[in-house]
Amino acid sequence: MQEDNVRGILNTLLITHQGGQVQARDHIMSLEIGDQSIRLILEGPPYLAEILQKLKELCEQSLKKSYPSASVMCALTIQKTENSAPQRKVIPSKMHLPGIKNIIAVASGKGGVGKSTVAVNLALALSQLGKRVGILDADIYGPSLPKMLGLTEKPGVTADKKLIPLQKYSLACLSIGLMVPQDTAMIWRGPMVQGALQQLLKEVAWNQEGDLDFLVVDMPPGTGDAQLTMAQQVSLKGAVIVSTPQDIALIDARKGINMFRQ
Repeated sequence: MQEDNVRGILNTLLITHQGGQVQARDHIMSLEIGDQSIRLILEGPPYLAEILQKLKELCEQSLKKSYPSASVMCALTIQKTENSAPQRKVIPSKMHLPGIKNIIAVASGKGGVGKSTVAVNLALALSQLGKRVGILDADIYGPSLPKMLGLTEKPGVTADKKLIPLQKYSLACLSIGLMVPQDTAMIWRGPMVQGALQQLLKEVAWNQEGDLDFLVVDMPPGTGDAQLTMAQQVSLKGAVIVSTPQDIALIDARKGINMFRQ
């Protein structure tokens, strides 16, 4: 997948409406192309929001048609203007994840406190109790699950284009780190992180080996886009906040607790 070829496809895409035409090439803010992935961000003003949403869907459909084996992710950001009217706050509807009975988020306010260690051992302990367990590494910028569980293979794909988690120690495992080279920096904006996390939740055959009793989600540190996506759009059974006993770590841990409560 060469960038010139991908841009050539995008340059032909447009939406015609009463006010004229909106072309994809005029609203591309970011385009990243990997070996088997395309990441696109479109940007535009508030008055074109509805048209740009249709254009985003058109871009996704066209790229998936041209590159059926590639992972295509397209996000849309709307520019803020001083004259924009305040909009009513909308709480997103919860995502329905078939085949998963309970979802537990393991989070922390600060990095390096042992969150991933707790998440892996929690998943293993639940598995040893006879439960069917999956673990998702939701840390897009710093995935650690492949190293901790010794995972090196890339996940397979079902006939309906869903990722198949790897099986290790009786756990169904998935991480963004399994799909990109280990030394690749994930230089993504917020919408791309949200889109990637939603794909890792929805477009995965978690129940390939049978319905999961528990899905343990190893969250990234902090209270950013990934945490908000999990708290607002996923029906969590609970959240485990991990901290070390230092005051500076506990301050951030309290922030994480308050975010999930809110």
